[in-house]
Amino acid sequence: MISELVAKIGPIKITSTCGGRHARNSQHYSGRAIDFRPVAASTRSAVAAAKALASTGGVGSYPNGLVHVDVGAREASWYGHKRSRRQVAYVARNSR
Repeated sequence: MISELVAKIGPIKITSTCGGRHARNSQHYSGRAIDFRPVAASTRSAVAAAKALASTGGVGSYPNGLVHVDVGAREASWYGHKRSRRQVAYVARNSR
């Protein structure tokens, strides 16, 4: 998934993989997610490219320009970091 993403948007700076503090059941803890900052593309275009990949599950972005991408079974997308302000959308994996 990472090589496909880089081929679409150019270089990325990975800021988090399986370490760090994440949500309780985060895909990060099973090695199925990364957070990154696009180097040569906008956050918006990086999110659009990630959502277009067949291998992605969750794609989210944050106000500070970071993008989250995982290969989990459930498709979800969001913007923001606080639950009260976060917009989340779930889609069945096979409905694409």
